[in-house]
Amino acid sequence: MPAEEAVGSRVARRLSHDIVLTPSAFVLLGGIWLVITPVVIDHGVYPWWNDVIAGALLIGLSVAQVVRPGRSRRLSALAALTGVWMIAAPFLFGYHEQHGVAWSGMLVGALVAFLSIVNAVTARPPRR
Repeated sequence: MPAEEAVGSRVARRLSHDIVLTPSAFVLLGGIWLVITPVVIDHGVYPWWNDVIAGALLIGLSVAQVVRPGRSRRLSALAALTGVWMIAAPFLFGYHEQHGVAWSGMLVGALVAFLSIVNAVTARPPRR
């Protein structure tokens, strides 16, 4: 029985680690996409620096979540807020009629917000 409990404990630890890693990996990909969007998508004039800054922030947050999974709730909240910002940015900056770049940012923002909320809900509480 002790060997089965040890295996079960390792599996549980690995699953809790993977639950943090998987959404963080997709948030990382979303951040990378936002950083390269100004080069990849043919667009008009829009505040491209917003995508680059939000993408860099998401890259940093996702790396931090992998390195420090105990802080996952706070980092997930920041990532979710960044996702919500990416949804609102086309309307706040007035480029919502440039459909390619606006929809790209809004879709990435929605996915990041959703995955960050999932990550926050499934995060284990910090150790004290």
